[in-house]
Amino acid sequence: MIDHSSVPTNRLLCVSSEPPLPFLFRAALMLLLTLAVVQNPGVAFGQADTNTSKVLGAPKDDIKIENVSDLNSTGNDATSFIAADGSLYFTRSQDGKYDLFNSKRLPATSAQDHASHWAAPQKFAELPGKQNISSLSVAGDGVTAVLGICNRPDAILQSCDIYQAELNGGQLTNIVPLGRPINTEWWDAQPTISQDGQLLFFASDRKGGKGGIDIYMSSKTAEGKWSEPVNLSFNTSGNELAPYIARDNQTLYFAADHLRDGMGGYDIYMTRRTGENEWTEPKNLGPSVNSKRDEMFFYVPQAEDAVYFSSNRGATGDFDLYRVYVQAAPPKPKYVTLSGRLMDAETGKPIARKPEIELTMSNTGVALTNEAEGPNYSVKVLAGSLVHVKAGAEAYVTNTIEVQAPASGEQPSVTQDISLTPAHARLSGHVTNVMTHKALGATVVLEQLAGDAPPATVQADPNTGAYSFNVNPLITYKLTANVTDYEPWNLNVEIPAAREKLIDIEKEIRLTPARIEHVIVFYDVDKYDIKADVYPKFGHFIQQVKENPYLRIEVNGYTDTVGSIDYNLKLSERRAGGVVDYLLSQGVPRNQVAIVKGFGMSNPLDPNDPAKNRRVETRIIGKQD
Repeated sequence: MIDHSSVPTNRLLCVSSEPPLPFLFRAALMLLLTLAVVQNPGVAFGQADTNTSKVLGAPKDDIKIENVSDLNSTGNDATSFIAADGSLYFTRSQDGKYDLFNSKRLPATSAQDHASHWAAPQKFAELPGKQNISSLSVAGDGVTAVLGICNRPDAILQSCDIYQAELNGGQLTNIVPLGRPINTEWWDAQPTISQDGQLLFFASDRKGGKGGIDIYMSSKTAEGKWSEPVNLSFNTSGNELAPYIARDNQTLYFAADHLRDGMGGYDIYMTRRTGENEWTEPKNLGPSVNSKRDEMFFYVPQAEDAVYFSSNRGATGDFDLYRVYVQAAPPKPKYVTLSGRLMDAETGKPIARKPEIELTMSNTGVALTNEAEGPNYSVKVLAGSLVHVKAGAEAYVTNTIEVQAPASGEQPSVTQDISLTPAHARLSGHVTNVMTHKALGATVVLEQLAGDAPPATVQADPNTGAYSFNVNPLITYKLTANVTDYEPWNLNVEIPAAREKLIDIEKEIRLTPARIEHVIVFYDVDKYDIKADVYPKFGHFIQQVKENPYLRIEVNGYTDTVGSIDYNLKLSERRAGGVVDYLLSQGVPRNQVAIVKGFGMSNPLDPNDPAKNRRVETRIIGKQD
């Protein structure tokens, strides 16, 4: 094959059709044109052709071309073979010298990972001095090998010749030149041996060819000698090189630069042997392998659906190893439409009262767009998706469900309705004295402002003041509370649109005590004691005062105009004091008695009726701060 050292600079040099160059100069040029290649010794018959058809016959979108970056270096790297243990052997140039390297294959990172992974390459074989191993091919027995070696002392003109050797225990031994007629004074290189060891193909620019570099074939005679090489029928005036014979002994792959349908530079072609030296018209392997640059050193591994080749298509212009494999495009995604309606759980009818629907992917929480309206939902998702549906409506309890799209996608739609339970509410609270916070056993009435529903009445618990009504969402009610000696109370209450099963609405009723009438006690002439029949007049007053400890009272005494001013003043004070003593005796706290005063004959109620002026007035004057 073409030498690595020629590739980075001028693509691949081709042999001129001009008169032959001086012999030694031409030999040196051929040395620069030799690239190493190693052929696989372990591929079964027919396997190469089968693998090739799988790769090259696959749809364009399924073909993946991988730069085997784990193995490629800053020099030139050429495809070799993959051994039975999965190791890949290839050639590499380092500082102008060409040696064999190998690398162990590493497992894929996942079932979806179809790229190749390799351990760090290790040097496998090298020859002393300036000797270069330009190619290696091993027959099916795993021992018989042929090599292309340059700069070896026993070569004809010390150029590039073909050698035989044995591969034992990972070592190349018994390296011997094949001699004439295989080797000549010209450039002879890139041998590939058939599986049965009976055919040898190689490249040469020897005298008598069709022009440039041609591919030759030699067969082994009954005496075990190699026959006179035959220039293959498909050779042209251009360059044909880098042969690789498939395991069927009929399919030959090679690189050429002057055949038709070329894509640029050297392309890889395939031909099949149909007779002694009869071959089908070479077929360009196409863009699955070839490019506008140079491709050659085609190789088919045994145990994978892939092919390998080398190309200088990269930015550096050096030859790198490339791998082509089939990774079928993922099947087109299948979609499933999930849909349904919001249904009243009690009536079984669709819900139309301001429905709200939220759709999200269950695993990611990503929001989805509802493609339906009203109490309906509809969303198209990938098969196998799980969708979270959250739904609610005014006066209904919010509900959530998970809707599964079948993984197979064979069912194009799934319908799943969502039942919503009507929401209910409870209006409750306590009736208490606004000042003392004492519970009151009031009558509480609830009346619906719209509609013809009758009012509901409950009696607040006298010990706790608690009351309670069952109400409906989105209804406005009038709440009324009444209790003796307290001001009437009412309030309009709007019940909201509950989204839970039972919503509690608390309304505390604080009642203000009604105005407490004052008490007037009348006296006989010159008397200050309270008549027995007067005591009942204080009953309600005393009760209200005791129940409302924040209240303050005053007690004022008066007289008629009979007698002196001083006498009447003292008499009025005695009358007021007697009332205070009675109030205290009935449990009225002393701190609620704010004012006790006698006014004598002043402030008469009726100047014409002395009996109305002999009195004590007891009244509420305010409340404690």
